[in-house]
Formats: sequence, structure tokens, C-alpha cells
Amino acid sequence: MWNSWSSQHDSRLEQRRICGLLNKLNVTNFDSVATKLIERLTNCRRRGGVETIEAFADSIALRAIEDTQRSSLYAYLCRRIDRELEMEDRRWTWLNDGTRQSSHPSFTSILVDACESRFTQALDERAAHLFPLVEFMGDLLLDGVLPIADVQDLVQQLFTLAEQGQEGSAIALSRFCRRVAREQDGAYILEQLGASGSIERVLEEDIITPKARYLLMAVVDLFHQELVDVFDSAELRNKIYNLDNDEQEVSSELDSTAPTDVSDSLPLKTTTCELEDQAEVSKLDTERAEAEAFVPP
Repeated sequence: MWNSWSSQHDSRLEQRRICGLLNKLNVTNFDSVATKLIERLTNCRRRGGVETIEAFADSIALRAIEDTQRSSLYAYLCRRIDRELEMEDRRWTWLNDGTRQSSHPSFTSILVDACESRFTQALDERAAHLFPLVEFMGDLLLDGVLPIADVQDLVQQLFTLAEQGQEGSAIALSRFCRRVAREQDGAYILEQLGASGSIERVLEEDIITPKARYLLMAVVDLFHQELVDVFDSAELRNKIYNLDNDEQEVSSELDSTAPTDVSDSLPLKTTTCELEDQAEVSKLDTERAEAEAFVPP
């Protein structure tokens, strides 16, 4: 009996079609576009077109890096796709004797490989891609797409580099932890990753920069839910930690990276971590100014 698994598969043509659908993706048409993408990827799965799914996973990781406004949307899309392809595997990989045959890598494992590849490249060549990539990985963790164990090694690499005084890795850890901590399950995820203890070890090092120390201390405050300010003004704090200049450099590097073939604009779903770095710094000063301006009746 003929089945679609044995039909020839034009991977390049299919990749162009999938790319065209991704270009149209936004909040308004998410359900319809996601359904079409799942349909095409399911057909690729049946035909054995693993290379098309691998290309799709890598494209999603790259788009999340270069189109940060849709990072959370891309993560949710991955969640939908992972569920549907897992169901597809369950339908088609059972043998006659009731045992299960694992003939294809899971979408999760393919996505992990894509993120690991982009992570290694960001560490070696494109440091500006590291910050949005770890935020995307945080979204994937929160959506249950990536297992905690599969992210453990990558996070530990950042902690090791941060202990060696690499400021970019410390900033990436700050972005990752804040991204995860904003959701209800975030505390559990960070606990499983050993984030609190690892950050404490980084803070014990004398070679880390003042800015790295300040941002990681802000993450520690998230675990304890209390903020302590010892500065008289935001100007003094920014000068000591060199926050203004460095944050402008980070923002300009990210802003200069153009999105790849994404035609629709999407409202920002959450406040970006670039702005949060400055918000962390100025929040206490605003509260102090309000307190000083208050006149008792």
C-alpha cells in the first residue's frame, strides 16, 4: 500500500514555502499561520524530510535573535509545533506488535541542536546575538519546549565565563534569569539550574566588572524579593558602574541588527531587558524622590 512517507520531497521548495509563512506571522493571524506551518512540517515528517525541519528550527532561532519583538511568539509557535509533531510520531511509529519505533529525532532535540549551534557561534563570533538568544531560550523553558537538563550545560558555560571576568556572559545571565523569573514557574526553573548558588560564586570573584557585579546582584535580589540602594543619586550609581555607556553600546549593537525578511510589525509583548537594566537602576531613585516630595498634612 502506498503512503506519503515514501514520496519524493523537494526540501528547498518546502523551505521557501515555510519561510514565506514565517514572514507573515504576527499576533493577529497566529492561529491560521501556525496551523499551515504545522501542516507542512507534519507532511515533511511523514516524507522523512528531517532536513527541512532542521532548517526550520535554525530559522526560528535566528529570527528570535534578529526579531526580538516576536521572540515570545516564536517560542509559543515552537510549543504548538512540538505538541503536534509528537502526536504525529505517536500515530505513525507504532509497530504491529505494539512496540514503539523511534525513526525520527524529536522536534525538541532538533531545536536544542539549533540553539546550541547559535549559542556557540554567539560566544565565538557574534556576541551581540547572545543576549536575545538566551532570552529566547528562557521563553522556550517557560513554555515547556526545552527540558531543563538540555539547557543546563549552556547556562553553566555562561557562569564559567562570568567567573573568568567576561562581562558579556554576566549580562547574558542577568537577561536570562530576569526573563525566566517573571513567570510563576521561573523560580523552580532557576532553582533546578542552580542559578542562585552559581551567581553567588561569580560574585565572590574580584575580577568581574562593577557593571557585571551590579546586574548579578540585582538578580540575587529577585530571589529574595528585596532591593537595597546605597547611592545618593542615579548619576553617582551610573558613573560607578559605568551603566550608561555600556548599555548604549549594547542597545546600538542589537538595534543595528536588521530582521530577516519579516514584513509585519508586532506590538512589543513585554518590556525588553535592555530597558529593564536601566529601570532596575532608576526605580529606587524615583521612590526616594516621591518620598522626599511628600508633605505630611
